Amino acid sequence: MLGEKKPQKSFFDMAAEQRVSNHFLLKIDKLIDWKPLQKELSRLYHPSLGRRCYPPSLCLRPFCFSSGITSRTVRGVHGDRISFLRFLGLNIEDPVPNETTICRFRAKLCEVGLAEKLFRLIPGQLEQKGLLLKKGSIVDATLIEAARRPPAKGSPARDPDAAHTVRGKKPFYGYKAHVTLDHKSEFIREVKVTPANVHDSCMFDEMIQGDEEAVFADKGYWRESRKHTLRAFGIYCGIMDRAKRNAPLSRRQRKRNRRLSRVRARIEK
Repeated sequence: MLGEKKPQKSFFDMAAEQRVSNHFLLKIDKLIDWKPLQKELSRLYHPSLGRRCYPPSLCLRPFCFSSGITSRTVRGVHGDRISFLRFLGLNIEDPVPNETTICRFRAKLCEVGLAEKLFRLIPGQLEQKGLLLKKGSIVDATLIEAARRPPAKGSPARDPDAAHTVRGKKPFYGYKAHVTLDHKSEFIREVKVTPANVHDSCMFDEMIQGDEEAVFADKGYWRESRKHTLRAFGIYCGIMDRAKRNAPLSRRQRKRNRRLSRVRARIEK
């Protein structure tokens, strides 16, 4: 049962732990002091009221370090890979949070304003250890689905912080996470959460740290004034060029975009 003392590790657990002892996730686990994050998470759920639930710190780990794994696949991957189980602090027989649990936890962080605060605590620790290289930042945004269903037309919003937008050609209801990535170490430096209908470019200035040597972003962030501002501060502008009406990109601009896209692609995962 969740919350009870774990039984002694089996021979299989100990052998598996030895096998994955040098895995990247386990190295990350040793770098992070989780106690300050657990302290912030302690106010999410009452320790005795309501149904017994997964510890919030367990749900935080796949949310922070899922290596491109979506909430839909987090249960399957974490359940199959010993390294992920070890990262979560679980034994082979322990239950793994499912998609609904991860989605609700993620939405809960957004609702109470904890997502940004928690992510600021992690880069602060990495910076103290000298792991943030600050050679360049990659800026991008991703949509986060709300745990609650979108309100019916004409009905009041169930979640005042969520909003409607369109992803591709499909309607979407939830939030948008704006992310800044240190492009050498690939650690996240900043996260800002907004309603889903806030345009990516509107948050660009807030995502720049000011101590990096370069900034990379896709063409959705392009503005001529933005390039001049970055250069004025001695920061290389790695924002991809965007074609204008009746003014297609030149061969040189297309070549530059291809070069920049290889750098910017690191944030996609």
